[in-house]
Amino acid sequence: MRQRILTGLTALTLSLGVLVSGAGLAQQADVVPTLIPPTPIPTLDNGVSDALLAESTLARVQRDGQVRVGMLYNAPPFGELNIRGEVTGYDADLARALAEAWDVTFVPVQVTRQTALDMLQNGEVDVLAAALVHRRELDTQVEFSQTYYIGAQSMIVRQDDPAQQSADLSGRRVGVVLGTSSEAVVAEWQRRSGISVTVQTYYNLDRAVVALAAGDVDAIVDSRFRLQRLSVEAGLVRLLETPVTAEPYALAVRRQDVNWRNLINKTLQYLEQQGKLKEIYQTYFPGGSYPGAIIPWSGIGDDAPQLAQFSTQIPYPPQYAIPRIRQAGVLRVAGLVDLPADATESERRLDTLNRGLVGAMAARWGVQVQAVPGDNPVSLVASGQADIAVGVVPDWSLSDQVDLTAPYLLHGERLMVKENDDYETFNDIRGKWVAVFASEPGAADRVNALAASVNTAVRIFTINREQDAAFHMLVDNNADVTFGDSLKLIPHLAANPGLLRITTRVGNADPWYSRTYAALAVPRNDIDFRLLVEYTLQELAREGQWQNMLAPVMLPEDVFTFDIWPGASEYLGFVLAG
Repeated sequence: MRQRILTGLTALTLSLGVLVSGAGLAQQADVVPTLIPPTPIPTLDNGVSDALLAESTLARVQRDGQVRVGMLYNAPPFGELNIRGEVTGYDADLARALAEAWDVTFVPVQVTRQTALDMLQNGEVDVLAAALVHRRELDTQVEFSQTYYIGAQSMIVRQDDPAQQSADLSGRRVGVVLGTSSEAVVAEWQRRSGISVTVQTYYNLDRAVVALAAGDVDAIVDSRFRLQRLSVEAGLVRLLETPVTAEPYALAVRRQDVNWRNLINKTLQYLEQQGKLKEIYQTYFPGGSYPGAIIPWSGIGDDAPQLAQFSTQIPYPPQYAIPRIRQAGVLRVAGLVDLPADATESERRLDTLNRGLVGAMAARWGVQVQAVPGDNPVSLVASGQADIAVGVVPDWSLSDQVDLTAPYLLHGERLMVKENDDYETFNDIRGKWVAVFASEPGAADRVNALAASVNTAVRIFTINREQDAAFHMLVDNNADVTFGDSLKLIPHLAANPGLLRITTRVGNADPWYSRTYAALAVPRNDIDFRLLVEYTLQELAREGQWQNMLAPVMLPEDVFTFDIWPGASEYLGFVLAG
């Protein structure tokens, strides 16, 4: 049996020599033809990363009418130089879509995993689209866009191995390719999980596969799409479903080039909104389930973002937040409010979430929370009176005032029905009474429009007090269903277990009739503080504390996946892990 596996996998690896992982800049490639021979010799740090930029990359792109995109030419399916001399692949199509949106010429520039960062920092390229995994250690050298693709580092084992998940490899032997990000991934996985394995390194994936077949190692860790190819074509190895770690792919720009980064992010969101990103994904991962990694903000508009809409100047903060917070021992927070005695249950739950979130972050930084009063939390951060603001809806109209973190909360319009009713959509409630909250202006018009969109009609009942919604449905029978913000509906589910539910609709339909996200606002272009906040949010999510905080305001099935960048849980002297 071992001889058959060894023979099959050895033959298979000969056909896989052209596969190159997109696992990150540290990943060394298998041998593939390329214009510039990749070199394993690292370049010296030239110190450019610490210099403040005089002007945004936007200025050069506007002057020349072209965007120079640093790409790997030997990393299919992300970037590859074909026989016609054209650069193709996921990253190439994405870069072309950006250039087309901006009405500039796309100029691909070959980089290698050893030269890419220096070429970006030296201004030889304007942006990196190079199968680049957003790892935290790279944040000290470059700045990343939003994640546009979510990959993973995963494990394969022999088909007859009893292991079902990565934890089952405890005490066993795991192979990785020398010099790749898989080495760091396995080390980090062991540190975080407490699982101990013996790591064996190989010069390339071919040799690792042969070693797996021969029983020299019990598993191989590498990028998931490469391992899936092995699993499908060989039939002799098996991919473990639980990944070792997710790998978020992003574009990279020079550090603190905030307007250039914002243009890229807004355009990525525009392409997501137009369905272009899904189209590109399906081209290179046919049959795969599009992850939809990008969350669009409000205010994108119907037209593609343009270069002229963003300033070519680079605004630097008059004072950086981390030194001030360390010295004062206080985190100044805007957006926390003193609730009145008659506050609704939904208001109390949301307030508890916001206070709990900033409290948990401050505790990990070893500082106290100080609430900053004011009606405009964003302006308080923009003016330097507050370090952070809670409950900010991501909107592009705010991008010239503050930076915004990844969202920490999702809420929006949903339908609440009785547990035993078979209603799921507006198609099912023709002629029924739909309750709306008086505190949500325009809700009745919104309900009538949604009913009309499926050629039906409903009757409207208005709930004057939020706390009476369940009563009107279960006791007085004034309403068959209630339509409103999920924050107002969820307390009624908790108070009436087994009697009410929120509909999920059917098939592939979105259960949300609208989505509103809440994020944190931080000072504009204060990158180190923004990273500190992002990392801390990610650690809270990794450990499950964020999910526990969300339990009173979101249904478990609605909690979205938090984008966690691989890397250490310490930053600038702060220990962020709980």
